[in-house]
Amino acid sequence: MVSLFLYIGLLALIAGVFLLFAPSILRKANEISSKIITKVDTLTFAYRVGVGVSFFIASAFMFFMAYYFSMKYR
Repeated sequence: MVSLFLYIGLLALIAGVFLLFAPSILRKANEISSKIITKVDTLTFAYRVGVGVSFFIASAFMFFMAYYFSMKYR
């Protein structure tokens, strides 16, 4: 259970960092992966700051939940 929260938190943290500080890298990765997977919605890039901050908040929540469960079920 804890590892799931850590994994989701880490994934959200990485996505938030890329959206806020390196959107060009994320856009290039999207272009490369668009042949295999679907394209990331253009609205995500239009509202990249809001989405990035939301990912940071989700990441902090997931890390907190992982910490909480690890302390509760010792």
